[in-house]
Amino acid sequence: MIRLTVQMILLAFLVTFVACNAPPVPLDDIVIEKTFTPERCDRRVKSGDFVRYHYIGMFPDGKKFDSSYDRSNTYNVFVGQKQLIAGMDKALVGMCVNERWMIKIPPQLAYGKDGYGDTIPPDSILHFDVLMLDIWNTEDKVQIKTYHKPESCGRTVQVSDYVRYHYNGTLLDGTLFDSSHTRMRTYDTYVGIGWLIAGMDQGLLGMCVGEKRIITLPPFLGYGENGDGSDIPAQASLVFDVVLLDLHNPKDEITVEVESLPDPCPRKSEVGDFMRYHYNGSLLDGTLFDSSYSRNSTYDTYIGKGYVIAGMDQGLLGVCVGERRRIVIPPHLAYGEEGTGVPGSAVLVFDVELVDLEEGLPEGYMFVWNSDVSPNLFSEMDKNKDAQLDATEFSDYILQQVEEGKGRLAPGFDPQRIIENMYDNQDRNKDGRITEDEFKLKADEAATHDEL
Repeated sequence: MIRLTVQMILLAFLVTFVACNAPPVPLDDIVIEKTFTPERCDRRVKSGDFVRYHYIGMFPDGKKFDSSYDRSNTYNVFVGQKQLIAGMDKALVGMCVNERWMIKIPPQLAYGKDGYGDTIPPDSILHFDVLMLDIWNTEDKVQIKTYHKPESCGRTVQVSDYVRYHYNGTLLDGTLFDSSHTRMRTYDTYVGIGWLIAGMDQGLLGMCVGEKRIITLPPFLGYGENGDGSDIPAQASLVFDVVLLDLHNPKDEITVEVESLPDPCPRKSEVGDFMRYHYNGSLLDGTLFDSSYSRNSTYDTYIGKGYVIAGMDQGLLGVCVGERRRIVIPPHLAYGEEGTGVPGSAVLVFDVELVDLEEGLPEGYMFVWNSDVSPNLFSEMDKNKDAQLDATEFSDYILQQVEEGKGRLAPGFDPQRIIENMYDNQDRNKDGRITEDEFKLKADEAATHDEL
């Protein structure tokens, strides 16, 4: 009984030893074990597609004979065009990006009886752990998927337009290679004239400000066979998640939309007028950059004289007191490429409410008469009749004329400062007194003086 038990133990050991050292069971065809399948699969490999994938090549006992990871480069190849061993050509069909398969290939669909040099022995079964990273076809075009579009879209991107947009750039497997968001600066460029890769030149056309879209490019419309030399591999499809923030054309002029017009409107603003107005200033995407309302103080300025940006000088002409209007100004009539408190090359939108309007004075004048000038002007000013004017006499007289509506000081300036300047200009010898010989009307003076 004991002897029989020993014989049985020896027999069992022999069976186990033979089983552990037995050659792999022959395969009639490829075997695929799906080790990871992504939740989303937008595209599966078809014969004729170009693919990029990583792999580890092993024998059935787990011994590695090759790996793309070791070379830090994907394997890039057309499928179904006999550029791969027959088993891989067959096995890769149907894979998705980011899918991972264990592919087992019999020798007749691999390197057969000849093997491959010193690497693959004859009649070897091969196992490939494959991770699919990219799929494209030579017939592919730019793919556009809009996932947000504003309700109002008055204008879309056309060839030769200049745009500002934010983007995230990824490979087809989701690897981020660039982002304007991380730099906190928009990408600013012309569209359709070759400043961008060909696929982006196409993909941005037709966008509205505020629109968000996914633009997918095959490599021949991206960075092609060489990649960008840094973060974008050769033959890589590119995915750009884009939001358009700004749009204009160098030929644009300002646009004015009257939102509220009072009735009646006794007078409209003209060049040289002084006005007080409230405004909200925003970018084309609605981002507020300035507001007079928030300061509880109107913006006071002359118009048509270069005191404000060129587009506002134009947009504020022909406005009635109480009118509300929207003025849209392209960057070349605003703050240009550099920007001042706003992004460079930004279109500006001003919602304006005119609060007050005064007719300006002629160029070079700080005071004008509303009626005929008295022929005895000097003696009227000389209250103490000492044949000279001191600063008080001069100031009191001018202020009296303004109060009685007989004269006007230039609006927008401190009246006392204007009068002091006028007095100083009349005091030719700078002795603090004005004599009748020094005293002259503006009409008698060169245009460089701000006098009576």
